[in-house]
Amino acid sequence: MRGLSRRFINGLKEESGLLHPVLKLVKGDSTLCLEIREQYINIYYRGGNILKITEKGDAFDAWFDRKYLDKGKTRVREELPDTLAAPDDVNAWIGAIPFLKQEMDLWFGKHPKNEREFQQLMVRENNFRNSAARGTDYFICDIEYANRKGKFDLVAVHWPSTDRKRNTRLRLAFIEMKYSHKALKGSAGLAKHIQDIDDFLSDNERVNNIKAEMIKVFNQKLELGLIDCGKSIESLSNDRPECIIALAEHNPNSSILKKELDQLPPFTNVELRFAASSFIGYGLYDEHIYSLDDFKKR
Repeated sequence: MRGLSRRFINGLKEESGLLHPVLKLVKGDSTLCLEIREQYINIYYRGGNILKITEKGDAFDAWFDRKYLDKGKTRVREELPDTLAAPDDVNAWIGAIPFLKQEMDLWFGKHPKNEREFQQLMVRENNFRNSAARGTDYFICDIEYANRKGKFDLVAVHWPSTDRKRNTRLRLAFIEMKYSHKALKGSAGLAKHIQDIDDFLSDNERVNNIKAEMIKVFNQKLELGLIDCGKSIESLSNDRPECIIALAEHNPNSSILKKELDQLPPFTNVELRFAASSFIGYGLYDEHIYSLDDFKKR
């Protein structure tokens, strides 16, 4: 189950904690996004994993994906410590982040991952201070949620900004990001994702497990200051979760979307909805979340 130990949380949260400089960097740099996994964290930059920290015994392991480095620059990665046991180890990684960012920028220039990059923007706009978070109606609990069906782009909780005093029986939501009309078809297209989510939610045990995970992840993110909300979550409702399709950079002249909407597979375990922007942006507002019928009319 996703979640961090008390030792891990304190190491990030407390000013004297070994990992506190990492949390401080993430909270001060809006291009970075910290996601909680099972006893480890991923820190994303432009949707790519720039640093993974895993709790291992009395220390923490640090990892960066070598694929982002040119072959001639592997020495830089080899000079960074694999184990975070002392402040100097952590500071070495903090100091390397600007260089790693540049390497990732160059790699993404050749291998764009636009959907992942826009996922991270959605997290920032709906969760973080100095953004629209206090006024939007959804908080993002997790991104790139791996499961037996593959990965779900974002898992969120629907918590209307007009009803923040209530922290029980909130609604679970899955958000699928589709970048351009080309992403709507095929084996990873719109119909396939809706079917996968519906199948995943057909098992009550899986539903209860993911609810428990998301409550824990949300509350730990809140404790770390990664979600701008005044209350923790106590419970999620038994209502069907929402499946929200977020279309990024969709070409309105394309006929693909209409064709895909007209041949969606049957679904019974989710309420299908579609997100539109509030003018230009990635804040999720109830006013701009449409049912399937209303979205077709729009």
